[in-house]
Amino acid sequence: MKDLTSSSYTFEKLIRGNFLYVDKTEFIWELVRPATGLYFLSRPRRFGKSLTLSTLKAVFEGRRELFRGLAIGDKQTYDWKPYPVIHLDLNGYRYGDVREMEHSLRKMVRGCAAEHQVRVEDDVPENMLRDLIHTLAGQGRQVV
Repeated sequence: MKDLTSSSYTFEKLIRGNFLYVDKTEFIWELVRPATGLYFLSRPRRFGKSLTLSTLKAVFEGRRELFRGLAIGDKQTYDWKPYPVIHLDLNGYRYGDVREMEHSLRKMVRGCAAEHQVRVEDDVPENMLRDLIHTLAGQGRQVV
């Protein structure tokens, strides 16, 4: 088994890196099966929020190949349709003031927009995020 103590990792890295993974995808299935509503995930520090979110991201991106042999991968009723996923990761950021935080948020939203081949014109982070969501949803796709 490989050492994870000094590295950041995602669901994809765990699966592709042949790490030991305790399959919690049945719980992910229970969460996404209704596919409606908003969820707030609150867990203690160092309790798997980032891994859970990267697992959800892989599910909503339709990356079924990562889930072979896992509970959710065997579900015949899930269509594995890819959705545009907006993932803003604040992990590791240290902000000295509001300007630094806004700069980081602008950078993250622009990066996410670039992943989806979308341009955001505004320079105010909350407007940029709103425009990104509206643009992606305007393309007839639900946004995660």
